[in-house]
Amino acid sequence: MALQILQTIENISSIPTLPTVIERLTRLLQNPKTSAEEVGKAITTDQALASKVLKLVNSAFYGFPGRISTITHAIVILGFSTVKNVVLTASIFDIFRNKGEGMAGFDLEDFWLHSIACGAASAAIAKQIGGLEKEECFIAGLIHDLGKLILCQYLPDEFRSALQHSAENRQLLYESEKKLFGSTHAEIGGYLTERWNLPTNLQNPVKYHHQPSPAHDNHPMTAIVHCADILVRALDYGNGGDAHIPSLSEQVGKSLDLDSIDLDALLDSIHAEVEKASVFIQWT
Repeated sequence: MALQILQTIENISSIPTLPTVIERLTRLLQNPKTSAEEVGKAITTDQALASKVLKLVNSAFYGFPGRISTITHAIVILGFSTVKNVVLTASIFDIFRNKGEGMAGFDLEDFWLHSIACGAASAAIAKQIGGLEKEECFIAGLIHDLGKLILCQYLPDEFRSALQHSAENRQLLYESEKKLFGSTHAEIGGYLTERWNLPTNLQNPVKYHHQPSPAHDNHPMTAIVHCADILVRALDYGNGGDAHIPSLSEQVGKSLDLDSIDLDALLDSIHAEVEKASVFIQWT
């Protein structure tokens, strides 16, 4: 059954792809001689995307409200890596926002609030522990549940059954998915990130956010998203399709050294990051 689900998804030709500008940017950024002007030109080949990027970089989320006038200016101020992350974020929102109506037990507005809050919490945790790029952690948290959107839009009967089973049996949605059709939104989302050729450190938080393990991935971003998902559920930011709070992996607690983190300061930081990220909610 799991193989049938994945094969069905592989055969759906209408599953979205990322804009070609993402591939072009990735190639450009691999060359240390690439200039800000070249990157700016690559982004502005898609004028709609470029305008969304400018809207985002001028939001309070990036701390330069109304002060960045061109893509090249954004690159000079924010750096190549951050602008690439902005382009990726804008592209993902553009692909999925306002698509589909959701269904009983799965409200798309609540889903996006949960996803954005998970991104914000991931950024807050990254800031607390240090040594990681906040924007990249934000994206990992933002996209961790993409598989649910694929199920909702392309396999609605299966997804509806999983939602109902989760509610009736008071268990996590991914546990119901595994029991009913042998595959989960994490695996399906992981397939999508592979299809998009996203970096491994963004693929793995999608695939393993419910079951982080050194056997799968040693990168701390997966542990961070696992932790962020649990925290935003506990803080009641949106809803990802079930009302249950997963248990925190003991390995994650140790790997992130959570005992040494000031929890009150972390929660304050999460609230602040969610407040800043509210700009994204207007896009959904």
